[in-house]
Amino acid sequence: MTIVTLLDMPIGQRIGGGFVLTVKKTKKSVQLPSKRYIHTVVLFDNTGEMLADFKDPTVAGYSPLIKGQQVHIIVAEIQAAATSQSKVEQTGKKLFVDQYDIIRDIGDPDYFQGIDNMSDQEAMVKGKIRHGITCAYIHAGKEPDKNDIKKWTEFVLTGE
Repeated sequence: MTIVTLLDMPIGQRIGGGFVLTVKKTKKSVQLPSKRYIHTVVLFDNTGEMLADFKDPTVAGYSPLIKGQQVHIIVAEIQAAATSQSKVEQTGKKLFVDQYDIIRDIGDPDYFQGIDNMSDQEAMVKGKIRHGITCAYIHAGKEPDKNDIKKWTEFVLTGE
């Protein structure tokens, strides 16, 4: 999914399935009455840039996004943005990101442990299990830990 594709979508369109974009710059963070934060940033890729609001997954914490950080967007919605003089905001659209994961060191050789030796079906099943466990960590307000996710994945697959 690219910025151009997102900008072509109608307001109200929900997006799922996951795609990666990069934070170009951070604008502001606002704390809601629920103690959660909304972080406003500008996202970009090689097709353009777009304003985005990220709902912070931590319950009472504060985990702002930083410039240059890549984010895996899992669930989002196209929303109307207030227009201003900013080139980014002139589109009248922004992305509201409800669920996301921060991409950490994907160059780590253990990240996709043994994936070359798996069938596509096995890799897909393990990926879905890892995704579900990661989402559970985020939903519980905890930082996903790669080693714990590996252990839980193995437990789900084998029961041990």
